Amino acid sequence: MELLTFLLTSAPVLMFVTGVVAALGKSNLKIPESLGITLNLYLLLAIGIKGGMGLASVSFDDLALPLAVTLVLGMVLPLVAFGLGGLFKFSFHERIAMAATFGSVSLVTYVAAAAQLERLGIAYEPFMTTLVVVLEIPGLVVALLLYNQTRVLGITAAPSQSFTVIRDSLLSKSILLLIAGLVVGLVTPDTSALTPFFIDLFPGVLLLFLLSLGVKVGQQLKTVPSYGMKFLVIGMTFPLIGAAIGYAGAQFAGLSDGGTILLMTLAASGSYIAAPAMLQASVPEAEPSFYLTLALAVTFPFNLLVGIPLFISIVT
Repeated sequence: MELLTFLLTSAPVLMFVTGVVAALGKSNLKIPESLGITLNLYLLLAIGIKGGMGLASVSFDDLALPLAVTLVLGMVLPLVAFGLGGLFKFSFHERIAMAATFGSVSLVTYVAAAAQLERLGIAYEPFMTTLVVVLEIPGLVVALLLYNQTRVLGITAAPSQSFTVIRDSLLSKSILLLIAGLVVGLVTPDTSALTPFFIDLFPGVLLLFLLSLGVKVGQQLKTVPSYGMKFLVIGMTFPLIGAAIGYAGAQFAGLSDGGTILLMTLAASGSYIAAPAMLQASVPEAEPSFYLTLALAVTFPFNLLVGIPLFISIVT
């Protein structure tokens, strides 16, 4: 009953569901692609600026342990995803795609969770956005290492390829705008000029973006049955496993309830921006329809509708 009440009273969830229903019902509701891109850019920059504002009041001593734990998570999660894919008898290239997808993160899932925490009045550490940036990259590098493994020598990879993944990840729009926002929020002495646009308007822009994302997910759902039941199972199983690992890491790092929920959410999420970009460039054998559908049409809706409310109820 609490889960149902949560869903029915959550504006982000309701907007997302509206978009899905519109797509499935073949409504004439259309979200221009250019608007969706603009909203995405705004959210990336705004969440970075907000994190930078909070980071200005945090000492390195407070950040060091959570940062180290996050780096470890970034290396463990893709290995777990790769191994889990083996248990479900996915092909090697599908397992590599899963390692990259689940090893990286979904910023939109994080933003949705943060919005729910703020609505419920649950505080979280101001440096959590920094952890988003840190967790984005290691999983992609580990996935590439797995892809380049040899049967004799174990895991190996060309240094130039690993460097390329790191460089491309840092220069991708999601990481670049997050870092830029963090720097702006951190170094700006008077942030009052930034607040009206990047803080006050944030909830409304998030609703519009989730509406557009709901339409996109609804259009993608028709391809899910072609991958079979195990595709659905793993898309909903990994988030629970990832969240459990994230919970253990948060406890070790001493995070607050809000910080714990956000780290669980990050560990449970699947990337549909950074990971696809890396896979298309470095793992051409992996089918884009496989990993995009997995992250966008299965794992993201599961986390938004079930995962985040479940994580909140467990921790609080």
